[in-house]
Amino acid sequence: MTAASLRAPVGFEPVATLAELPPGALRRVVLADGTAVCLANHDGRVFALLDLCTHAAFPLSAGDLLPSGAVECGWHGAQFDCASGAACRGPATDAVITFDTLVEDGRIHVRTVPRA
Repeated sequence: MTAASLRAPVGFEPVATLAELPPGALRRVVLADGTAVCLANHDGRVFALLDLCTHAAFPLSAGDLLPSGAVECGWHGAQFDCASGAACRGPATDAVITFDTLVEDGRIHVRTVPRA
């Protein structure tokens, strides 16, 4: 690989490799600005959510990725759609912030600003 192939696209930050996030897995990564992000690999698609349950501020990466594509908080069982961040099951009612992702050459990149 050349140095140019390792650079992240503008507005994105490299955070992990696909080998570090097999299908069905969650993984915590931290962006350069200190933002903790929960990566989810659902059926080979990579999603990124703020690593913080909106119900009780527990890290979502410590939970489970369900076959439905919901991330389940390990503390109280709240569930969030990994693609949209929408709360799917209480006790959480607020959506979790999501980030765009890009996979290139086996590297996972996360946009450094959340989706609007």
